[in-house]
Amino acid sequence: MQSEKRSTLEHYFLSSNKKLRNNEQQVEPSIAISSSLSTSEIQDHSSSNGLSDDNALSNCAVNNSTTPLTLSSSNEKTCKKSIPSDISMSCNDAPVQKILSSYPTNQQNRSFQSNWFRDRIWLEYSVENDACYCYYCRHFSSNQLNADDAFATTGFNNWKKALNKSAGLMKHASSQAHIIATKNYLIYKQQQAIDSNVLKQLDNSRAILIRKNRDRLVKISSTLLFLARQMISFRGHQEDENSSNQGNFLEFLRWASTTDPAIKSILEDSAGNATYLSHDIQNELINIMSNEIREEISFMLNKNKYALMADECRDVSGTQQLSIVIRFVPDPNRCTIDKAYIVKEYFLGFIPLAQFDAETLANKIVEFLNYWKIPLEFCICLCFDGASVMSGCVAGVHVYLKKYMPNSVYVHCAAHRLNLVISDTCKVVCYVSDYFSIVSQIYTFFTESGVANIYFKQAQIDLGLVRSSTLKLWTITRWDSRWIAIDSIVNNFPAIVRALRDLSEDGSGTRSTNALGILIHVKKSVFIISPSLDYVRGEHLIKSVIQQFKDLRNDQCFYQIYDKAKEFCSLHEIDFTHTYRSYRATTIPIRFQDFFISSTVGQREALHTPTDYLNRFYFPLIDCMLLELNDRFSSKTLSLMKSISTVYPESANFLNIDEIDDFCCHIGGDKSSLKNEFLVIKPMLESKKVNNVIQLFNELISMSDAFPQTLKMIKNAVTMPISQVTCERAFSKMKIIKNYLRNSMTDKRLSDLTVLAIERDFDINFERVVDKFAKNHKNCRILLL
Repeated sequence: MQSEKRSTLEHYFLSSNKKLRNNEQQVEPSIAISSSLSTSEIQDHSSSNGLSDDNALSNCAVNNSTTPLTLSSSNEKTCKKSIPSDISMSCNDAPVQKILSSYPTNQQNRSFQSNWFRDRIWLEYSVENDACYCYYCRHFSSNQLNADDAFATTGFNNWKKALNKSAGLMKHASSQAHIIATKNYLIYKQQQAIDSNVLKQLDNSRAILIRKNRDRLVKISSTLLFLARQMISFRGHQEDENSSNQGNFLEFLRWASTTDPAIKSILEDSAGNATYLSHDIQNELINIMSNEIREEISFMLNKNKYALMADECRDVSGTQQLSIVIRFVPDPNRCTIDKAYIVKEYFLGFIPLAQFDAETLANKIVEFLNYWKIPLEFCICLCFDGASVMSGCVAGVHVYLKKYMPNSVYVHCAAHRLNLVISDTCKVVCYVSDYFSIVSQIYTFFTESGVANIYFKQAQIDLGLVRSSTLKLWTITRWDSRWIAIDSIVNNFPAIVRALRDLSEDGSGTRSTNALGILIHVKKSVFIISPSLDYVRGEHLIKSVIQQFKDLRNDQCFYQIYDKAKEFCSLHEIDFTHTYRSYRATTIPIRFQDFFISSTVGQREALHTPTDYLNRFYFPLIDCMLLELNDRFSSKTLSLMKSISTVYPESANFLNIDEIDDFCCHIGGDKSSLKNEFLVIKPMLESKKVNNVIQLFNELISMSDAFPQTLKMIKNAVTMPISQVTCERAFSKMKIIKNYLRNSMTDKRLSDLTVLAIERDFDINFERVVDKFAKNHKNCRILLL
């Protein structure tokens, strides 16, 4: 656009916009029209074709599209007071042709007729003055030609002569002034169309440019989303043109540009200061996309009850990150619910921590939830691990949070509790502790040394074992790692023994000595443990786990395991009856001394007979497990779960109205209504096969008006978590995203990337992403809106 004010046609028509020569006199420019048609030719053309003045002259004006035009209004200043207000006031207004059932009559009892408007587009009628006017002559003629014409000034109202050829409408239509004004009107309309077309072309060009710029930003955003969900790095060490590897982001765009012209234009056609490929733009787009997911989660939650889960972990740079996860049943009116999985757990992000006291942690959580508009009052459960700062009954995090979440109840993560059962048992029963210590040594020996790993791989080949089966590491904090590590050793035991034997015989020095020492321990009979005992994590199965351990505490089960271990030793040439020297006996912890253990726990005496294994190893192991399970999963901690089980069809308490009080009070339900609904549901389900709470929910959801309290209890029951494994999964993603090669990543970027990597089910609306980006950059160098 030029800096000067663009002249419009109205500028030439309105006398208010004309320049003054002096203070006393206004210049009235004359009409300058060079036409290829004479006035008589225009009249003949109009009458011969039987067309109206407007239609006739429109044909004429086509041949004069290039005619220069300088027009003035018809004596506008002098007759301004005489012009009525109920007709057109300027050339921008359309002609006013009022169709009335009856028009005012004059002294001669004559009046204006509506049929006079037919084929006379220029004709206007004013009820106010009871007169008609010429639209063309008032706005598009010369002042000199129409100085005394009533149709342009005071109005015509001699209805007796209105249709005379020598006077009235017909005479005016054939006058030279009217014909010239009509032609000027048509030229004006043509120029308006041209101006409109120019503006339209400018608007179209602008729209095309905006679409092109938006498409570029969409391509960039989609590439960032792809890299984020694949959890791979974005930038390279050097990204200049001479670099052979400019990083995954630029290299991916360069590869895609070979087949995508839009991406090619990003790399080649963009201005140097407007490529939008910098790291700041990347971070902003990543943040907008992750915020889109968080906002969608908040929208889905609406006002439903939810459970809050949180856990801490240190990232590779040493920053303590607090993982925040919420669990709820989404609002069916705001999203589609999967009938197989009605409850969802969503990761909201990490909170970096600088202080680790309970009050600070609680304030950080409250601030985070408030920022994302997660209503605190609708939280019904807090699920944390057993760390004292989280679980302390006087000054733990859950105590501070209850000030903001009065309806919440603290639940100790069942997976953490079960893991503590195993850890504490390993500390007490020395044979179990020794066993897992040997497992760790085997993994460390074969993975830290390239030579030892070669021997192990060669032994797998020689013995025909699956080479993809590798040794696994077990750690205290990885709950399932124990069984995975044991299973990998059982599957690769022959290769382990052969590799250790070859290493101890073929070399000398530390490696040979370590191999021999591990081989001796591996060939001990105490190392052979049957994997019959599975570590079940679910709290809803904990009673069956306790009962299973009680059932295993008998001679028959022991001898079954003993025979399997003896068979395994025979297969791998291990002397099951070999006697090893005794070690110093360990002291029994006080908490275990009063329990029903038939032999001293931890006494490292030699095990010779099956009875020794039974009394000194098997029974102590079972007894310690039962003690820990009963202590950490007591009836007191399971009282709320017992009330929840009344809506679980697989439970013995299903629809038991005597057990609903605890949970019904917790969620603020109506006990009497709930009991009445239970009484109706019970006979209704007798003819239907309902196996679990999800099927029960799907069965009743279509009758929500009949069973509102039951559905409310089901939704809140499935919302109550038994573990916080989603937090642990977030830490697994975190370690992949922020590794030692990306250790300078900011906390905000880490949180956003982890959200995009975990919540892959959400579709990102890239058009909305571009809109938000444009609003953040109103002075953007490229047009986006």
